[in-house]
Amino acid sequence: MSVISSRLPPIHCLLAFEARARLKSGVLVAQELSITPSAVSHRIRQLEAFTGVKLFTKINGNVVLSPEGQSYLETVRGALYALSYFSPAEAKEKRRLKLRVSSPPTFAARVLMPRLEKIQTQFPELDLDVQLSVPLVGTRAEPADIDFRFGDGQYPGRIVVKVLDEKVVAVCHPTYTERNGPFKKYTDLKPEYLLRCSIEPWRPWFQAAGLDWSEPRSRYSFSDVGLFADAAAHHAGIALVRPTLAREYLEDGRLAILFPSIMATPYYAYYATCEPEVHQRNEVARFIEWLASDLYDPAGRYQLPRQPIRKALMR
Repeated sequence: MSVISSRLPPIHCLLAFEARARLKSGVLVAQELSITPSAVSHRIRQLEAFTGVKLFTKINGNVVLSPEGQSYLETVRGALYALSYFSPAEAKEKRRLKLRVSSPPTFAARVLMPRLEKIQTQFPELDLDVQLSVPLVGTRAEPADIDFRFGDGQYPGRIVVKVLDEKVVAVCHPTYTERNGPFKKYTDLKPEYLLRCSIEPWRPWFQAAGLDWSEPRSRYSFSDVGLFADAAAHHAGIALVRPTLAREYLEDGRLAILFPSIMATPYYAYYATCEPEVHQRNEVARFIEWLASDLYDPAGRYQLPRQPIRKALMR
């Protein structure tokens, strides 16, 4: 046995460990690796015996990574990624790269889909796999190289890049104004006219307008910013939108901005996040930087300043 091989843990144990940390369920790991749950536990115990490190611990009944396990996971993932992306020298055709991204529905539909042609031009070597996740609700896509998230940007242990951050404006369909307006002063905005979105509160807009109002109690409430805009475009009421995400509606006249001088900085923005070792892959770092640059218009009226890449924080 060589010196190198005697120091290497069994690959099947490493795969079980990485999957258990990622999926957070022994049953799901067993399904992914086509083994039994007891085999998953056995492989992790075998790896702990080999390394002399307790990789998992229990907190409030939940099995979570220990600090040493978290540190070891970063090393294991880096090694597994390196192995999975190795291209044999004898390959005659240039290897295509697969980039897996997960995204909230609205970001996928209104940011990624309209840019597919640009993506093909900028990254001809990439095959893009887009999966959906639901922001702030807990529905997650399968593990991805890049997770686009809608939130406050606090994602410990990950590289974080803000890719879309705009001020919000109040909008409605012109027909809605004809039926319920005119909206010339703030007091014309009756609470029942205001649609509600759980992840896009009205509070910042109210503050920008100098109003000390509470969140409206609308008969319609949404948990997606795209549906929020869609409802307004279908005459249901007044919504808040980020102009980039509502560009089609604004350009074709289905939405019109009310009180154009009032633009509010929202609580949340869109971020690209990934594991530190994944960000080391050239195509991942390039894709994130390209998208952030493509979405940023320094002369844009509603654009908020770009921020530097935030390195991974400790969990």
